[in-house]
Amino acid sequence: HVLEAFQNEDRFCSAAMHEPAIGRSIQAMRGEEHRASRALLVSAFTPAAMRRRVDTLLEPIAHEVIDEFAQRGEVELIRGFAARFPFRVVTRLLGIPIHNESQIFSWAKKLLEHPWDPDGAKAAAAQFRSYLMPLVEERRASPTDDLLSLLVHAEVEGRRLSDDQIFAFVGLLFPAGSDTSYKAIGSMMLAVLTRPQLCDRLRADPAERRGVVEETLRFEPPVALLPRKAAKDTQLAGVDLPAGSHMLLGIAAANRDPAVFDAPDAFDPSRRSRRSLVFGWGVHYCLGSHLARREMEVALGVLLERLPGLRLVDPQSVEILGALLRGPRRLPARFEVPA
Repeated sequence: HVLEAFQNEDRFCSAAMHEPAIGRSIQAMRGEEHRASRALLVSAFTPAAMRRRVDTLLEPIAHEVIDEFAQRGEVELIRGFAARFPFRVVTRLLGIPIHNESQIFSWAKKLLEHPWDPDGAKAAAAQFRSYLMPLVEERRASPTDDLLSLLVHAEVEGRRLSDDQIFAFVGLLFPAGSDTSYKAIGSMMLAVLTRPQLCDRLRADPAERRGVVEETLRFEPPVALLPRKAAKDTQLAGVDLPAGSHMLLGIAAANRDPAVFDAPDAFDPSRRSRRSLVFGWGVHYCLGSHLARREMEVALGVLLERLPGLRLVDPQSVEILGALLRGPRRLPARFEVPA
């Protein structure tokens, strides 16, 4: 039923349940408006262009974050690594100066709080825009090899992204490209560190890491629920839905559909079926899926390689929090510090 909703954009549109503080984003667009905007973003976000940038950035940033706690012998993996790593990846991809990252981080957190604190989110959005627009003008005049330059100069059929579109997309990158990734990394490390034999295999055979990434995204997707709105009177799963009805599609439930996945409640990195809906489907399929997967794969590899004997302090006490976005609240861990 979730796949049916994804496949029928004319019946189930992805209009936001709350108008975000960043303005109208591509997630809320439909039809020709969505096609034109996505074409411009795709031209900047091609897998080849992203792969070239991402593959040179990820490992150095992961090591940089680990350097901050590597001599302590202990770390809370969510705050100490999972929340920092993907956020820094997004800021470095965009070409935001390193000395401004802490300020951007505080604005990004405020943007995420829009449903609960709309005034605070709007104030943060205004400050963020005031900071970002001079950078956009700089890239317009003198492009560099960063994602912001690609967005500014992306052109399809003689059209370019407006300043409003650039800001909305950059504003969306932080929750979509950072918040979801850190929850996914947290869920992955919980799955791995509570399975010691799997942990040993992953250290010995890096080729197995990709299977762990895919299975984490299926087993405990960071986006558990996605909002949709009935574009007209329709039905889903035998339920009548008047036009304008809001609904939440259960990605986490669909990813454990026994009609699609054998033993769906088992964490099995070797499973063959990869029909997970974690990145959506069709016209709204996530543009950053390659980035998210590579972030998880690099995080897993670097954490296991840099932190010998990495283990959770109390696996039984770990809480998974969140309804729309899900992940472990805290992951206190210990490891050996090389002499």
